[in-house]
Order: sequence, then structure tokens, then C-alpha cells
Amino acid sequence: METLDLTTDIQPVTEFRANTSEILESLKKNRRTIILTQHGRPAAVLESVEEYQRKLEELRFMKGLVAGLRDIESGQVVEGEDFFQGLKSRMADGK
Repeated sequence: METLDLTTDIQPVTEFRANTSEILESLKKNRRTIILTQHGRPAAVLESVEEYQRKLEELRFMKGLVAGLRDIESGQVVEGEDFFQGLKSRMADGK
């Protein structure tokens, strides 16, 4: 996870309005998230589409890990050998 740089990653919305093109280009180039403020308070988070997509994929992966850990804790698991034997049987049956 990136560390927030208080000098560059927090900008007032008026700065964004005045320099939209430059800020968007910087987002693509630097892959950093920007916090926009309004009246001195955090108002929005701005990041490139690529960075947003990367975070979505990372979140999806983490959710899968958590689901797997819950299955292990609740005993809802199948031994690897049993799984592959069942898979071979289904393939042989044409299912």
C-alpha cells in the first residue's frame, strides 16, 4: 500500500478545477491516489482507472482468501486427492 504524501497527494478541489488536465495526466503517470478537499475537509478520492482496476482485482483476490479461510475454519474442505479423484470421475462420465 502506498504511503500518503501530505505535500502532493492532498489538494483542494479548486486546484483540481484549475489544473484538471495536468492532475489527470499525473495520476496516469505516477499511479498515486489524490485526496481532494473542500473547505479544508476531505471530500473525494481521485485515482487513475488503471489503479482503480488494480485495487478491485486485489480486493477480489483478498475476498477469495477470506472465503477460503472461513471454509477451512468451518470444516467445509475436501482433501486434494479426493477432489482430483472426483474430477477425474466427472471427466470420464462426460459431465
